[in-house]
Parts: sequence; C-alpha cells; structure tokens
Amino acid sequence: MRLLSIAAVMIAAVALGACGGASARHYDGVYLSLGDSVAAGNGSSDRASTSFAALLAKDEGGLAVENLGVAGATTGDVIQKQLPQIDAAVAGRKLAFITISIGGNDLGALIPNTTCQQEPLPASCPLDDALAGVTRNLDEIMRQLRAKHGSTPIVLLLYPNFFSGTGHAFEAPAARVLPRLDEAISGVAARYKHTAVAPTAAVFEGEGPRLTHVLDARFDPHPNDAGHRLIADAFVAALKDVR
Repeated sequence: MRLLSIAAVMIAAVALGACGGASARHYDGVYLSLGDSVAAGNGSSDRASTSFAALLAKDEGGLAVENLGVAGATTGDVIQKQLPQIDAAVAGRKLAFITISIGGNDLGALIPNTTCQQEPLPASCPLDDALAGVTRNLDEIMRQLRAKHGSTPIVLLLYPNFFSGTGHAFEAPAARVLPRLDEAISGVAARYKHTAVAPTAAVFEGEGPRLTHVLDARFDPHPNDAGHRLIADAFVAALKDVR
C-alpha cells in the first residue's frame, strides 16, 4: 500500500510538472520570430539568452531560433522585408512555430500626436485609419504565412502598455490606443486556424517601472529582462491553446 502511495505521488508530481513552463505539446524544428524591436529583443541584457524569443526557444526544448525581427519594423516592413527572407532563413527545416510582434510602430506616431492625447479621442486623431492599415497588412501577413505553412502554430503578441505605472507623458495616450490595436490583432488572428494570441496587458498593468526601461537614466520604452520573461510566459501559455 505504501509503495502504491509513493507511486501515486510521483505520477502526480510528473503531471504537475508537465503543466508549467513549456507547452504540453512537443515541438521540434526551428522557431521563427517575426516583427519589431520587441521581437528582436530590444531592452534585454542579452538578446541571445534573455530576450523573449531566446527564453521561449529554451522553454520549448532548446529549439533553434531564426529571428527576423527588426527594431522599427511596421506591418508593411514584415510583408516587404521579412516574409521574403523566411525560405532562406529556415533553409528547408521544419518550422516548430512562429511568433509575431508587430503593429506597435504603425501606431507609434499617434502616441505623441496631441489630437490623440485627448479623452475621448476626437475625429482628428487618425487612429481608425491606422488600425485599418494594420488590419489589412496583418491579414496579408497571415495569408502569406498560411499559404506556405498551413498548420504551423502561429502566436501573435497583444501589446502591453510599457508606460503603465510610470507617470510618463505617453502613459495615458498609450492606454487609449493600445487596447484598440490589440482588438485589431485579435480580430485577424481569429480568422485563421492553428493561430492564437499572447495577451500581456494584465501582467504589465502598473508595472512599467519594474518591467521596462522607461524610467531608467537612459530612456528606453522596451521591456527589461523581467519583462521579456513575462512575454515569453505569455507565448508559452498561448502555444498550449493553439488548435
């Protein structure tokens, strides 16, 4: 009886261990990261080890990473510059999964725009036009990816407000604009199978001073290592939900 009890405890421990960290599914192949400065690892102390892409690759079994993310990239840049690089980057290897962090720079000019700093947003703030462009381009990105990688899991980042809790002048404008961006990203993702989103707004709420470099002596509106860790966690959780 005691041996059975010990065995039961060991089985339970293994089962619990499987529920945390890496996703329940086993991935092999190469992990492809597309997008902007967050995807590229800006803000991390070492892009090769502490960026969210590096952490996610490690969490999912030590996968090889092909990171095509570039600081300042917009949705248009992904279409024109990053998608054409995929075949050469992957070089015939199996794709384990793809993550995408894009759209923030498409709206970046709106945050300091004085018309977009008002509450409620006036018609003169071109948010709707910018979101329409993001939606159109993001749908094109997904269409092209699905044409070549029909069932490869794809997870898109839902942006947090990196200024949240910092008292920075951009905190309130970002809080008005980014939820709309995340709605647009979620809407596109919902159109495609084997696709999920990684929400991060809640864990960054009020935590900008701790999770970003916004208040550092040298201003940098990107996540620090702790922030990248939480973003990686969001992707791990989202990968469990990909169908």
